[in-house]
Amino acid sequence: MHHLESKACLSAALCLIVAQNAWANAMRCGGKLIEKGDSILTVKMLCGAPTLVERSFTVNRAPVETWTYNRGPAQFLVRIRFVDGIVVVVQTLHEYGH
Repeated sequence: MHHLESKACLSAALCLIVAQNAWANAMRCGGKLIEKGDSILTVKMLCGAPTLVERSFTVNRAPVETWTYNRGPAQFLVRIRFVDGIVVVVQTLHEYGH
C-alpha cells in the first residue's frame, strides 16, 4: 500500500510542475489566454499597450518586438516576444510590477 501512495504523490507532483510551466507560458487578458501563435494585433487588442517595447531583427532580418507588461504590484511582470508579428514566447518574469 505504501508503494501505491508514493506513486500517487509522485504523479500529483509531476502534474503540478507541468501545469505551472504551462501557465508560465501564457498571459490572461480580457478573459482570453495569450499564448504562442497569437498575432501582435490580437495581443494589443486584448491587453492594450505594453509598458515597454524593445525592437530588433533576427539574423534573417525578420522584425522582433519584445513587449513587457507591468500589471501592478500584485502581479508578476510578463514579457512577450514576437517574431514577424507572431507570439513566439510568453515569459513570466517572477518579479512583481509596481
